[in-house]
Parts: sequence; C-alpha cells; structure tokens
Amino acid sequence: MRNSAYLTAVCHVLLPAFFLLVSQSCSPKLQARQYYKEISAIMLRQSEAWNRGDLEAFMEPYWQSDSLVFIGKNGPTYGWNQTLQNYKRGYPTPEAMGKLTFTLLRTDIISKDGLFVIGKWHLRRTIGDLEGHFSLVFRKIGGKWKIVADHSS
Repeated sequence: MRNSAYLTAVCHVLLPAFFLLVSQSCSPKLQARQYYKEISAIMLRQSEAWNRGDLEAFMEPYWQSDSLVFIGKNGPTYGWNQTLQNYKRGYPTPEAMGKLTFTLLRTDIISKDGLFVIGKWHLRRTIGDLEGHFSLVFRKIGGKWKIVADHSS
C-alpha cells in the first residue's frame, strides 16, 4: 500500500511538471508559427494595396513615426511621410509600380514584442522586372505589428 500511495503522489507532482515543461518548450515554436501567419497576412495586404496603386494603404503597416527607418540603395530615410514620398517619387505610374509579390523566408522572435523578418520581393513590370531582398523589424505597437525598420535592396 505504501508504494501505491508513493507512486500516486509522485505522479501528481511529476506528471503536471512534465506537461508544463513540454508545453513551454513547444510554445516558442507555436508562437513563431502564429507570428509567421500574422506577418504573412500583413504582407499580403501590402502587396494587394501596391497592386491597386494605393501607396497609403501599402504604408499602413509601417510605424507612423519620425523614428521609422527605411534603408535602400540611397542610404537611410527617416520618417513615415518621407518614406511615402520616396515611394511616390520612385514609382510614379502604374507601369513603374508593376505587380508586387513577397516571399517570406524567415521570421524570428527577437523579443516579446519584436520580430525580425527576412524575405524576397519581386515586381513584375512591362518596363522590366525588379527584385531583391528585405529585412524588416516589426514591433507590437498599440496591439498591432508595425514595421519600425526596413532594409530593402
């Protein structure tokens, strides 16, 4: 009888601890998968806005702050408004804008409210295709994922 009571007590203590440990070790992977889905949806909405010619909607996921940084071939640009103006100057017509697609290559959790995303972009255009890679830093601001840094080349 004593062994049975001991075994029952051990099971009541160790099994919950084991399941807690297993669930916590799986949690980051599940969380990363969830974040990947969220970022994929954001970037799909971005490409749809671009393909409609709606640069303001394309810019919606960017942090509307003077601290936003966009790094392209001409170096860093600071601020949401300046980044929008650069897009408007660089892509003034539907032919220049073309059709945008993103391919996400990697999404890493860098903090409880931060993600680092790597991917590819492709513009299919009648005047010649363009493509390159990007890295983005997303932060959860006001309950929404916002791009706070973009390096596209």
